[in-house]
Amino acid sequence: MAYIYDEGEHTVVHIPIVSLKEGEVVEEAVEFVVDKGGRVVKGPLASLQEAYHKALESLSHALSQTETLLDGLEYKLEMEEPVKPGELYAASYMAHALYYYAALLHQLGDELYRRGLIAHRQANYSRYLRRRALMLRRYARDIRLLHATVVQLSLNESMKKLTWLGTIALPALVITSFYGMNLEWLPLANHPLIVFAFLAIASISFAYILNKI
Repeated sequence: MAYIYDEGEHTVVHIPIVSLKEGEVVEEAVEFVVDKGGRVVKGPLASLQEAYHKALESLSHALSQTETLLDGLEYKLEMEEPVKPGELYAASYMAHALYYYAALLHQLGDELYRRGLIAHRQANYSRYLRRRALMLRRYARDIRLLHATVVQLSLNESMKKLTWLGTIALPALVITSFYGMNLEWLPLANHPLIVFAFLAIASISFAYILNKI
């Protein structure tokens, strides 16, 4: 969480420093108390600008890691390699979480710049990272759509094969439905080998016709 508020003669600033650890977005809470001139009264670093810069650099590194992960997933999908849904949703979660933190840091940066506590360059950098995080979130959405398309195509191919097999079996089903009645007057009723050969020829011929259509 990022926030800033006045407390008497001092200003309290909470800066989130985020990083990735084992597929999770981890936040390190850094809180500063500064006076009206921006001098640190209480905090882990020497200056507020240094802490804000550290937060932006950490966010940028996390965005690069997530982008690399998404690139790897996209490559696997394009090469028709198996992709676990868990990997996809973990990367998507990271992209959305990082956009959330990028938006928080950007809002905090605007307020810090308005109060004269950080430089204009840092405010612009936070704006750039927010746009980058937005593009990364859209990239994650596109990867999910690509994965859904690949899964749908795989299902369509499976259904096509099952339909093809079921259609090939149609002549055999029709013929065996007659010869299964054990009627002696049927042609070749007493010659099962010839009937089986006829079934095989009919199925192969029907399969050949289907492939030509």
